[in-house]
Amino acid sequence: SLSVPAIVGRNGIEELVPISLSEEERTKLSESAAVLKKTMEGVEF
Repeated sequence: SLSVPAIVGRNGIEELVPISLSEEERTKLSESAAVLKKTMEGVEF
């Protein structure tokens, strides 16, 4: 699952920023997130 953009202040999240995406944009965003997650799993710290 993906999070939404937020405004963060000294006490944590102050406000969630709503975004409106088309179905195609949501699909592309999820695909991008999956690629990033897989890449991060291969990174050793």
